[in-house]
Amino acid sequence: MNTTTVDVVISTYGRGAAIDATIASLRRSTYSQFILWVLDQSEDDRTEQCVRSHAESDERIRYVRRPVRGISATRNAGVAMGNAPYILFTNDDCVLDPNWIGALVTELHDPQTWLAFGAVLPGPHQEGADELVLGTCNGYRHVFQHNRFNLAFGHGHNMGARRDAFERLGGFDELIGAGAPLGAWEERDLGYRALKAGGRIVFTPEAIAYHHHWQSWQGARRSFRAYGIGAGAVAGKYLRCGDTGGIVILAEWLFSQGLRQIASGIIKWHRRDKVLLGLDQLYYPFVGLRKSLNYQINPETCCYIAPDRVAGADPSHRGVLP
Repeated sequence: MNTTTVDVVISTYGRGAAIDATIASLRRSTYSQFILWVLDQSEDDRTEQCVRSHAESDERIRYVRRPVRGISATRNAGVAMGNAPYILFTNDDCVLDPNWIGALVTELHDPQTWLAFGAVLPGPHQEGADELVLGTCNGYRHVFQHNRFNLAFGHGHNMGARRDAFERLGGFDELIGAGAPLGAWEERDLGYRALKAGGRIVFTPEAIAYHHHWQSWQGARRSFRAYGIGAGAVAGKYLRCGDTGGIVILAEWLFSQGLRQIASGIIKWHRRDKVLLGLDQLYYPFVGLRKSLNYQINPETCCYIAPDRVAGADPSHRGVLP
């Protein structure tokens, strides 16, 4: 029997009723003690109508309207609205296995485990002629500890955190992530800071999320550019916080995501698009590094400070609908 309530946070923007499958899968969970916080940044009310239709018959579902500020700021706001000891995160284009919550909670129950990640597998889809299948995230259970540069622990589509550890780390960096000015990399950044602080991260294949795993080559380039900018931005802030690991992060990214992709595109793929993905990763990290100099940093958490935070504003509940 479930005894511990869990907060599940989903940030959504402009997906309309697509989130219906995500919420429906959560409602089928074998772990019943949860509160789902859906924070909607959409400019129309289609998502609101979909979520409220579920909320009318399930008191565990909460809908909150948020201004557009990015996935990390929205997730942090969702965490602040709950008080459960465990917080799980997924996205509005995922379908969760019935054991998803229970598997992550099992790992997070150990106080030494600060973060937990699960498998991300491709859901049903009919592939197009010119689409890129993104890499799956699966494998054996693995523990990450004592090496802050080993960031192969998983993806933000499927992750959880102990609330005490999440708050100690200062949460997600609100200037990094989809919709934020400094690109993607938010889950890796949180994991890096956790490992550096002495925390432990666990990947478990028992927690499964099925994700829309296909993108056009043009869409993939946009996504990779965001990650390139984010890699440069996190490297910059680590260095500004006195952590020379920023140099390692930047160098590893330029090699693995830049040079290796170029070589793979030429030798294995024989495809110009793959080469262009790699070339982007030799350029956009430096764009992120340059852009990051425009923002202040909180040295205690090594997170960028959003401009409205500098001015003393607290937008955590702005735009909330009852």
